[in-house]
Amino acid sequence: MPRGKKTVYAGFCSECSLRTCSVRIMKAKKADFRELMKFCPQCRKKTKVKLKEEKHSS
Repeated sequence: MPRGKKTVYAGFCSECSLRTCSVRIMKAKKADFRELMKFCPQCRKKTKVKLKEEKHSS
C-alpha cells in the first residue's frame, strides 16, 4: 500500500548542465533537497544540482 507520492527528479550540474543524478523525493519533502551537491565528471568538482521533474508517459 503506497504511503505517499514520490516524484522522480533529474539532477543537472549548475555549471555545465550535464545530467549527474536522478532522485526520488516525496512531494512534501522537496524543500530538503534544495542544497544538493554532487560530483560532476565534466567539471571535475562538486557542484550544486538543479532539479527538474521528469515527465513520464502515463
